[in-house]
Amino acid sequence: MSESPSKNLLIVDDDPRIRGLLTEALSSLGYTASQASNGREALDMLEEQSFDCVVTDIRMPEIDGLALLQRLKSAHPELPVVMITGFAVPQDKAEAVDAGADAFLMKPFRLSKIEDVLARVLTKPGNGGAGTHKRAIRSILVVEDDPQFRILLLEILEAMRYDAQSVDNAEDALTHIEHHSPDAIIVDYKLPGMSGETLVKTVKSIHPDIPVILISGYAASLTGRELAGGAADAFLMKPFRIDRIGEILRTLAERAA
Repeated sequence: MSESPSKNLLIVDDDPRIRGLLTEALSSLGYTASQASNGREALDMLEEQSFDCVVTDIRMPEIDGLALLQRLKSAHPELPVVMITGFAVPQDKAEAVDAGADAFLMKPFRLSKIEDVLARVLTKPGNGGAGTHKRAIRSILVVEDDPQFRILLLEILEAMRYDAQSVDNAEDALTHIEHHSPDAIIVDYKLPGMSGETLVKTVKSIHPDIPVILISGYAASLTGRELAGGAADAFLMKPFRIDRIGEILRTLAERAA
């Protein structure tokens, strides 16, 4: 691992077994890891010593992970915070992203996954946009609630020889991404429930290497990067020419290569 072995991490989890295993695993990667059993204990420890990153569970007694995240980002906005959970609740992910979480991990996860996440958050700033792609684009997930436009977009992508799948809401999109890990995602800005903008930010916090294209029939004066706080890799205004989506996908594929 190229990361310096002197990084000091704080592990916050109310399950002593998980806390111990995570501490042992991170120590084996060269990190110095301390433990806290809940948000209150973590805040007390942060008053006495400094840490390079906090890795915290969401579901905990007293002060839960989301409340801890909000307090940490208020007092230490530059401190990276990685959220972990065993519950696949889209709203938790959305709230964590909105509160400033730097990354999100679902239990159980491989040691290599948290190693990659820590390497990324500890080498900030500027981990979004260009330079994060690591894969060729073959499979694409379309997230669009307009059934006619969704079918049209699928037909266009399939004609371009992409493997295209679709869902009509952000919650189903997160589930699909967790199970199938598409190579790229096309997201409508206006979705029922969780907005497309929040979905883009959530996806990028969990899978920063997956390119995301934001599409919209609204806010013609804004770019997609402005709409999604800089998280989107590209932006298309409806209606757009068929060849335009192909151009963008080719550009993203070239970055990946």
